[in-house]
Amino acid sequence: MSYYRLYYFDRFSGHIDHFREFEAADDGAALALAVRWSDGRAMELWNRERRLRQWESVGPAAG
Repeated sequence: MSYYRLYYFDRFSGHIDHFREFEAADDGAALALAVRWSDGRAMELWNRERRLRQWESVGPAAG
């Protein structure tokens, strides 16, 4: 098991709003969890000092 941290960023300031710490079997499992925990905000997934992925925020749907 490896240690991961998923950072969520504030939509307006761009600063870290909060983070979620968790363990996963490997990078693939950690990425799958991060996708499930996505709430539309910008996020970054880290494994210690290694950034695995960055997601941009998803704006409101046009209507």
